[in-house]
Amino acid sequence: MPGKHLSRWTLAWFGSALLALLAACGLGLLGVAGPGAWTGGNGLALVHVFALGWLCQVMMGALVQFVPVLAARPLALPMLALPALLVSSAGTVALALGFLVLEGREALQPLFLAAPAAIGLGFAMVAAMVGATLSSRDSLRLAEVRMVLLALLALAGLWLSGAMMVLTLSGRDPAVDLSQALPLHMLLGIGGWLSLAAFGVSYKLFAMFLIAPDQGGRLRGAVFLAAALLVAVLLAAFLMVLAGRPADGATVVALGLIPVLILLYLAEIARIWRSRRRVAPEVNMLWSRAALAFLGLAMALSVPGWFLGGPWAEAAVFAALVGWLSTLTLAQLVKIVGFLTWIQVFAPRIGRQPVPMVQKLIDAKAATLCLALWSAGTLAGCLALLAASPAGFRLAAALLSLAALGIVRELIAVRHLSHLAAEERPAPLPPLILPLLQPR
Repeated sequence: MPGKHLSRWTLAWFGSALLALLAACGLGLLGVAGPGAWTGGNGLALVHVFALGWLCQVMMGALVQFVPVLAARPLALPMLALPALLVSSAGTVALALGFLVLEGREALQPLFLAAPAAIGLGFAMVAAMVGATLSSRDSLRLAEVRMVLLALLALAGLWLSGAMMVLTLSGRDPAVDLSQALPLHMLLGIGGWLSLAAFGVSYKLFAMFLIAPDQGGRLRGAVFLAAALLVAVLLAAFLMVLAGRPADGATVVALGLIPVLILLYLAEIARIWRSRRRVAPEVNMLWSRAALAFLGLAMALSVPGWFLGGPWAEAAVFAALVGWLSTLTLAQLVKIVGFLTWIQVFAPRIGRQPVPMVQKLIDAKAATLCLALWSAGTLAGCLALLAASPAGFRLAAALLSLAALGIVRELIAVRHLSHLAAEERPAPLPPLILPLLQPR
């Protein structure tokens, strides 16, 4: 049945995430944070609006939608999707406001302390849906399924490390050594949860959109093994920090595993690309290559970032969050929203009347312009951070803001079927984001 695996709340997750993206870009444009100004309350608030509000929300929405595709079975516990969205969104706002306690706004202390509980509840509900959907013998044989489950394990470590740091910053026990906990928190978030989930989902999406054979093999198994070792080392290192023991050695091992993991993943993606049957890839896949280039850039910057810190570390994190993860997400989001809209509106009409191709719902030129602008803003941001230039960083934030607004505009146009001729548009139009109703 067409659309039988559509989640009602997928577009609500995406809409919430895009609002956070626009907010983070706007805060960067206003100069809330910039080179050398990420550890204060304002800087931490901006980072978490971007990382939690944008990237985590959109990733959880993507998993709720595509995990049933990976497992070839309906989403388990679908009634949790909306509560998970609401509590995780509330927790993200509470955490961002709570960081302002570090700027002297003590009245926000209750929000700061409550935020980890709300975020953790949202994470737990998403993990329950995803884990229950994937926990079948047939599904667990797939490397991409195991990769997503491994990402959820890293997510648990990300939440625990973040909650412990909130307690420490609030002056409560148990406290952790922030100088050791913070790098592990970032590695669990960027290298663990977000990147591993992106790896798992990209295997399926890249094969689908490139019309390539969707197969595993030794290389994909090697990617999973490297990822499992990385997550195990990171979690062991954090347990050492909790026990009050130094974890520098374990962190160095983790940093050594990251280039191995990335190179293996890029080799697997290159294999998928070479085996494609689609001669001319669409805009989402063309710009996914830019995201992969930013992944390589983040890997290259991570070495001087670890040993030299300062601008090098800032640029490495920026290249990973804004370049690799966000470019990949934005590129695929244009196609995914178009695909979901087509399934919702036109799939039930197949065999009854002519239906447009999915590509006709999307303005490829507009999407290309926006993604090019986003990539230019990312490169400008990396250079501004390396040069410690606040003015340059605000220019980069302006480019990113324009690109984000353009992509949001294009997604709204897709939902409104604006690129179709009037005679091809059915009436009534689908709702913008609430809810994505399953066709019957």
